[in-house]
Amino acid sequence: MSKKIIEDFIKDFRNITTWGRPYRNATVKFRKCSNSDFEERKQLVIEAGLNVFKFPSEKISGCDLLSDSGTTSMTMEQWSQLLLGDEAYGSNEGYFILKEQIVETFGEQWENKNKYTENFFIFHQGRAAEHALFKVLSETIQAKKLKKEKEPYFIIPSNGHFDTTEANIEDNDIGAKNLFCEEYLKKDTNAKFQGNMDIKELKKLLENPKIRNQIPLVYLTITNNRAGGQPVSMANIKEVRQITQKYEIPLFFDASRFAENAWFIQKNEPGYQEKSIIEIVHEMFSYVDGFHISFKKDGLVNMGGGILIKENSIFTEKYKNFQNKLIDHQILTEGHPTYGGLAGRDLKALAEGLKTVIREDYLTYRIEQVQRFGKKLIELLKDKEDKSPIKQPIGGHAVYIDIDEFFKDTKMKDEDFGGISLTALLLIAGHRLCELGLYTFGKFENGKEIPPSPRVNYVRAAIPRLVYEDQDLFSLAEIISILHKNKDKIPGVEVIYGRDLKLRHFKSRFKFKES
Repeated sequence: MSKKIIEDFIKDFRNITTWGRPYRNATVKFRKCSNSDFEERKQLVIEAGLNVFKFPSEKISGCDLLSDSGTTSMTMEQWSQLLLGDEAYGSNEGYFILKEQIVETFGEQWENKNKYTENFFIFHQGRAAEHALFKVLSETIQAKKLKKEKEPYFIIPSNGHFDTTEANIEDNDIGAKNLFCEEYLKKDTNAKFQGNMDIKELKKLLENPKIRNQIPLVYLTITNNRAGGQPVSMANIKEVRQITQKYEIPLFFDASRFAENAWFIQKNEPGYQEKSIIEIVHEMFSYVDGFHISFKKDGLVNMGGGILIKENSIFTEKYKNFQNKLIDHQILTEGHPTYGGLAGRDLKALAEGLKTVIREDYLTYRIEQVQRFGKKLIELLKDKEDKSPIKQPIGGHAVYIDIDEFFKDTKMKDEDFGGISLTALLLIAGHRLCELGLYTFGKFENGKEIPPSPRVNYVRAAIPRLVYEDQDLFSLAEIISILHKNKDKIPGVEVIYGRDLKLRHFKSRFKFKES
């Protein structure tokens, strides 16, 4: 009898709704400021020109959700590896450990079998890696020579290029084209994979021989940061691969959040529920010729980036001397290829991070925390018609506030840049978010503001990994709710510097408009 009772209890235990975290705190850091320092933060916000990038982080009393890039709290296992770093200039111990872990994490197809040609290129961060990729590609295809005035000859289609990716492509005389899927454009909240590439539009491009010759490679961002952190389905990855393979065009990932994308495939795509995260990751990466990655996201480290190029692929066949040129660039800008701008200890910590990130308990807690925060905001920001300005479904690394919906039925106009105003007010409250909308992706040309097309207008709350608890995020949700209830009172902003600059959102200064 007692055995049955115990089994009944265990059955009940399995059905609890609140589970503990799959980790415990090893260290904590106390803040240098108080939640109630509103007047000081108000002055600092004005001094920073309302620009969230210029605000001192030590004065943020709440959640710093400016980015999930490099903001991870590392594990004790990673910290232990920092103490064991080999700082040799050439061929340090961590380099070989990391190369082995790359194969373990991404699959056997990424093993470097050709001893005369490297296939793994280390950089100090993802931005440096993508710059190197597009610079060497541009030189290889002679993009500058073929460019006609402002119009580039070559284009790189993607499901959604992020801000610096797009800037790096365009800075190297190539056009960046975004092919958001129909479900995303229609805001279909029931669609589980709004990060997909529009297959019809991709086919149109590649079926045209003239345009096809202008496409050096196709790019898939997993998850799709520009499209609200939405995942890409395995079916979409396969279909894009089939199309590009048919026309012998290389396919690359922007793989910065690869593990989170794999989690969504496991949870939401038929046929993958019984597969492990590592199995799904291996399949995903079997379909591409190469990838660029910021290890500051799903590498779970504070610094690092890389490029992987598959041996004997469409890419290596098409661009035979590319890897050698990439090594030259790497040596000139990052140092010896076996450390690539990183300390040897960082390479060991990264290898450990790539083990942790594919743990299912870690991924489940990580993504479900983001979703709990999103659901809290949805509930707090609902209007009379039960609608909310929160992008749905919630993505894997961030919660996105749709600024068009947030300021619906107010006097806020596009030229008022409501997203900038909202982030400035949140800074005064002690929380830092980022505008990823009309100002970040728009342009100012010939005295006229040009919004991004397709239209993107968000404020993003990017959740650092293993940093905050629900209480921290729910406190932010309450602040956002206060602003939403008083959205009629929120002033627009005036751009006082930098409106016509490249990557202007990093450099501009603003002030609140007088009512």
